[in-house]
Amino acid sequence: MTVFILKYLFLFGTGSIFGWILELFYRRYFGKAKEWINPGFLSGPYLPIYGTGVSVLYIVSDLSINFTFKIILFAIFTTLIEYITGLFFLKYYNVRLWDYSNLKFNIKGLVSPLYSFLWTILSLFFYYVLYPYFYNQIEFLYQNLQLSLFIGILYGIIIVDANNSFNVLNRIKELTETIGESSVVIYLEDFKRELKFKYINIKSKARKPQFLLPFKGVSNLKEYIKDYLEKLKNETLDELKNDKF
Repeated sequence: MTVFILKYLFLFGTGSIFGWILELFYRRYFGKAKEWINPGFLSGPYLPIYGTGVSVLYIVSDLSINFTFKIILFAIFTTLIEYITGLFFLKYYNVRLWDYSNLKFNIKGLVSPLYSFLWTILSLFFYYVLYPYFYNQIEFLYQNLQLSLFIGILYGIIIVDANNSFNVLNRIKELTETIGESSVVIYLEDFKRELKFKYINIKSKARKPQFLLPFKGVSNLKEYIKDYLEKLKNETLDELKNDKF
């Protein structure tokens, strides 16, 4: 049982790190902002949604079923993981981590046929390239269990990070409710960019957000949320005006 748990801890942790790297470059060169933005809601270089995805893809890849069924399961599970994760943050925190609203046939801006297709292509890449790699690495890990110490350290960091990051999201939620804007959705990536621009002229690194600590030193978060929500309202009004003309 211990070895079984260690296997999926390794898959989840490694997948989270690889996914963070993938998202980092994707958002820099293909995302809306086209900037180096720390993706996700955690501070560190890992994305749990990818860790979950890699773990599920590994399980499906291990199944002794027809390859066509595997492709179907790849598409279904990756889409479900994306939808459930996005819906959780949207419903509970009023925070949007990504937005597909401009794509055809999207559902709540959380999933779309285009990205489901892309996830399926990535799943096939995983099956043919990464699955054999992970299989060999897991066998190596079984023969060198002392390496599990590093996995334990990684998860210790992730747990502390998750605790701090959820505290920040709870704080943002409380502040939006305090100023009477609890129904407004905050686009987390956009909000991080706004904070970076607000602090851009501050020389002291101790007093301004960092790439891996996007909310570091932000003491007057309530004022920045007010400014950000005002910005969203103005953008909405501009869009309505443009639609009329």
